[in-house]
Formats: sequence, C-alpha cells, structure tokens
Amino acid sequence: MFFIDRLFMQQDHHQGDLPLVGTHVIERIELETGEHLPPSVNQKILEGSFSTKLTIRCDGTRVRVEGNPSRWQRMDNLFGLETLDECVEVFNNVLARYGLPPFTKNTEIYYRQSPNGKKAQLVGNGAEITAIDWTINHQVGEGKEQSYIRGMSSMQIGRGRKPKLYPDGHTCNWGEGSTWVMTKLYSKAIELKRHLLKEQRKKDRISDDRLNYIESLIDYCETKGVVREEHSLRQALIKRNNLQFYGRVTEADFHPYLKDIETAMNTIQISHDEHQSIADQLLSLSVVKSRQAANATQCYALMWQHGADLRKELSERQFYEHKARLKLIGIDIGQQFDVSRMCPTLRRSEVIDIKPLSIPDWYHMPVVSQSNILPFKAYA
Repeated sequence: MFFIDRLFMQQDHHQGDLPLVGTHVIERIELETGEHLPPSVNQKILEGSFSTKLTIRCDGTRVRVEGNPSRWQRMDNLFGLETLDECVEVFNNVLARYGLPPFTKNTEIYYRQSPNGKKAQLVGNGAEITAIDWTINHQVGEGKEQSYIRGMSSMQIGRGRKPKLYPDGHTCNWGEGSTWVMTKLYSKAIELKRHLLKEQRKKDRISDDRLNYIESLIDYCETKGVVREEHSLRQALIKRNNLQFYGRVTEADFHPYLKDIETAMNTIQISHDEHQSIADQLLSLSVVKSRQAANATQCYALMWQHGADLRKELSERQFYEHKARLKLIGIDIGQQFDVSRMCPTLRRSEVIDIKPLSIPDWYHMPVVSQSNILPFKAYA
C-alpha cells in the first residue's frame, strides 16, 4: 500500500493581514513609483522530536508548509500516513501554533484572469499541493537488495527515463532533476544505518530505548530484504493533470502515476547469484584445513587460467596434490584451460520473488493525535 512520504502545500489568503512567519523578511519598494510590494519572507525550519523537521513560511497572504508529515515527531517512517487528510491535520497543528489559518479543502475551482497571450490557469479557493512523494516497501529477501536494484537499473521506465545507479549499488534513480517526476529504488536498511550513524555523531546521546528500536528495525529490514520504491511527483506533473486541488482529488487519483516500477517489474525476471572464490570453496568443502593452503591452490589455479604449464612450475608431487584438490570443486588443471568454460564460482542462482512488506506487531505506526501534542521549536 502506498503512503505519503513528503508533501509541499500552500494556500493564498487574499485578504492578507496574516502574521509574517520566517527567519527574516525583506521589504520591497518599486523604485519608479515608490509603491510598497509584498514582502519577501524566507522559510523557518521547525525541529520536532527525533530530529524531525518541517519548514513553514507566510508572507502575509500565502501560507506554505514543506516536509514529511509521516516522519514528523517519529523515530522512523518505514510505514507512514496513507491519506491526505491525515497529513493536512499534522500541518494544520503546526500552523495553529503560529496563529495562521489552517489548510482547507477546495470547494470551488475557476479560471483566473491571465495577462494577454498567457494561458488561463485553474485556481481554487483552498489549499494547493505543489509536490508529493508516494512510497511503498518491497520485500525481496535477505541479501538480495543489490541484485534487485541492479537488475531494475538495466531498464528505462516511463517515457524513456534513463536509470542512474549509484556506485554503491544500493540506490537507483530515474528522472533525477526532472520537473515532472523522479522515481527511486533504494535499500531501506542501508538508509536507516546511515541515519543512525549521523545521530550517533551528535552530542546528544541517543536513548537506549530508541537505539534498541532502530536496531530492531534495521534487523527486520535486513532479514526481509526491504527495498523502498518512491515516486516524487513534481509541480509540472501535478498542475498538468489538475492534481493540485486538496479536497477535490483523492489518493486514488495519484495511483496511475505510480505504476512505472510495477510495469517494469512485470517485464523483467531478476535473479540473485551467489559467487564463491576457489579458496572459499576448498575451505567450505574441507578439502584443505587452512586459509594458507586454500590460497596457495587458488593461486596455482589462476596461473593455469593465464596459460601457465603447471607441470613445469611444480614438482610432480605438488602438481598432483593441487590437481586432486581442484578436481573436487570441478577444476582439472591437467587439461588445457578453455576460456569458453570458465571456472565454476557460481554457488547458487535464484529468481527474486518480490512481495509486499508486512508490518511487524511491535512497529510504532503513526498516530496523528500523538504527534500533534508533542512540542517543537524553531531550528533556523
């Protein structure tokens, strides 16, 4: 089930006289006429519990909030809020703390008068969605996250959006920098580890309860092989398809724009391969008793692959000793090496079966009423 991972909203109040909210304000004057223009206010960053952040801004007429309502005042957001109404409830609590009117649903939509030669724009009398991220978790199996992400990175999605696989193999983006839509796949356990490391570097010590919970969450994601799928719908797509009007659109209206990964998954079969070096195979089968002996035999096997005549390199006793070891894992150095028959290092190959991730019974699901009673402060 998709849930909302990030949401940018704004609403205009044409009557004005709203309190200015930001970190500083710039008053503007038209030099030729001396007319006072609307002030420019930058955003104020709010910090809640567990280092969560939202940004808020009001220039007297336009109220804007940006952030992740599913993460606000929570230790994590492996699972989040599934409805727009829940997200807006979180935002409205923040607006109320600053004496600003709440985001409201659109009850009317009409064309705004535009300058000559400009295309008429639809506007509403309520809140406008300017960006939204939708997220879903996939269970691919322990240790198979990289194989799945690398496999998916071999495909373009949507209308020719090319993949960008990050060097570590744990993240792949499609449409990075696009004003339309960006899609992402990444390993959730790796992301949680990076955030935990960042938290541990801070001066404030993480409580034992919180640390234990996050470590349990990382273990759960690693055991299940959790890969997160995210779709960042940008303003150009939202306005083109009239998805910006809160109250006039439902969660289901966004779902047709979240199918690119699912479509790609239905056309590709990804396998997870486990490889093992020659030395590791010798040790795992107890052909030799020490790493030193395994490495020595592996070294001679590599020399054989590169065309060396081991009968001339080794004594007769050594040659047959290493030959006997290697034959037990399917390599015969008594024969001339054939590049078309590579040495077996593939131990296992299996098709990755993608499943929806279940919610463990110990997981703390988001509760809007709880997040709205917790304190927060201005960060900058």
